[in-house]
Amino acid sequence: MCGRVLVGEQKDIVITGRDGRQFKPKPNGTGNPGSMLPVVTDAMPDKVQQFRWGLLTPEDDKIHDKYKHARIENLHNRKTWKDLLGRKHCVIRIQAFFEYNKEQEKLYRVERVDGKPFYIAGLWDIWMDIPTTLLIPTFAMITMPPNRAMAEIHDRMPAILERGDIKTWLDKGLTGTERAAFLQSRPCLPETLKITVEQARS
Repeated sequence: MCGRVLVGEQKDIVITGRDGRQFKPKPNGTGNPGSMLPVVTDAMPDKVQQFRWGLLTPEDDKIHDKYKHARIENLHNRKTWKDLLGRKHCVIRIQAFFEYNKEQEKLYRVERVDGKPFYIAGLWDIWMDIPTTLLIPTFAMITMPPNRAMAEIHDRMPAILERGDIKTWLDKGLTGTERAAFLQSRPCLPETLKITVEQARS
């Protein structure tokens, strides 16, 4: 599920580093789990930062990509997600994502019909490598059952937000239950997606 993304040019944003310095992101980059992607968090909702895709928990003793996706159905009953729900929410901005369908042996590219970026709901945390005390900001994308268009190529899809819904997802005044319900009440509409074959196995 969504194992590779296109970050896009993002000429309109400036990244704020953890030291406060600002810089322009690299244009047209792609990202896999383990990559640094642009995010906005509820801790700094007015700043775009770069977090590592793949949540790391305090119990982890090495970097891996174990928690790259959080199923919306498990947000309330899996400790990893329950501890963050209602406390550490983020939005990941990408231009497109890719899905491989094993049965069809095709790689699909998914983007918005209007050409605008995707905003994907996520959870974040800061992981510390104990031997070095290095701090790594990490996140996981939330996934949900597919809409009609996505169901033709995959059994899951990212929890896609409209731009106007970002503020609600990041609103610290809402409980985790309220925010999860908000995601489920506003699924991505099939007609907003453009799905094309990126590559077919010959």
